[in-house]
Amino acid sequence: MREILDRIRLRPLYCVWEITSQCNMRCLHCASNLGESDRPRGEELSSSECLRVCRELAELGCGKLVLSGGEAVLRPDWEDIAREAIRLGMFVSLITNGFLIDKALARRMREAGLCRVAISLDGLEPTHNRMRRNPRSFERAMDAIAFLREEGLPVNAVTHANRDNLAELPALEKLLAEAGIDVWRIQFGVPLGRMRKYPELVLRPEDLPALADFLVAAKKRSLVTISVGDNIGYFSHHEPELRAARESGKLPFWSGCYAGCLSVGIESNGNVKGCLSLQSDEFVEGNVKRNPLREIWERPGAFAYTRGFEVKSLAGACEGCEYGEVCRGGCTFLAFATSGRCHDNPYCLHRICGTSPALRAALEGTGSA
Repeated sequence: MREILDRIRLRPLYCVWEITSQCNMRCLHCASNLGESDRPRGEELSSSECLRVCRELAELGCGKLVLSGGEAVLRPDWEDIAREAIRLGMFVSLITNGFLIDKALARRMREAGLCRVAISLDGLEPTHNRMRRNPRSFERAMDAIAFLREEGLPVNAVTHANRDNLAELPALEKLLAEAGIDVWRIQFGVPLGRMRKYPELVLRPEDLPALADFLVAAKKRSLVTISVGDNIGYFSHHEPELRAARESGKLPFWSGCYAGCLSVGIESNGNVKGCLSLQSDEFVEGNVKRNPLREIWERPGAFAYTRGFEVKSLAGACEGCEYGEVCRGGCTFLAFATSGRCHDNPYCLHRICGTSPALRAALEGTGSA
């Protein structure tokens, strides 16, 4: 795996950009704790700075850009940013809680050229509204899905799995299929930011096999296309089905975190990270207000937790794991949030379930075990 990392052409193919830290909700699971943060973002990038960053992303080879927040549509010039990135050849999507989307805004999203819009849904109506702390949140999110579909825009749903909604996932699957959702992305609700204050919501390691069983079964049912978050896995008997994708050429197993290798995150104040989810100042590599993005991206020693990975970096139960060189401790965000270390992941399915002989044989066939 070290040879692969050394040979890879480092470029931010995928960028998630928090274009504003403003938010109209105070969701219980928010990892960034926006609106009540002990890490205030500070002054946001100006319009001209955002347009410059779009050009710098394009020059570095970015192909997919996700506009996020906070609540992205609270930034008045979100359309200008989207249009510029699209003009430069990027596929641009936007993630939102959907509360502000009416027919007019859905039309503006289509006219801006967005390739898709993702709506956050965290359970059936009572659960979702409790999680979002807003009694109309579910209703408005479902209305937003309908308005966007009327405009012909593909719509994704994003769900953070937790102890409140785990049992509701089968019913939510049917509801989303009926609503015409194109892709349903399910992620693990990580105990960071505001969710750290609600430990009763966080799934326990022993809950993970049930979540993985559901995801594998849902993929086989194909009522809606399932996208499995990078913080769910790794190397259990579930792995080939969890990582299976419609795109050809993708490996049927987790191949490590690519934050700072093939992805980049930008905060509203211009801070650059390998992944926007890494909510700690120790992961800030620079700021585009002070330095060009290329200079930050190409700085020697940058993104050391992935680019500089060595097997000896593994810690805890990940140390000595037979898949450690490939896995590198799973999702950096999850490992750091739950153990305080980048390469020690207590939520690894391999730790909990072990690896099946069939998966072991498949991995040996690819030369990765």
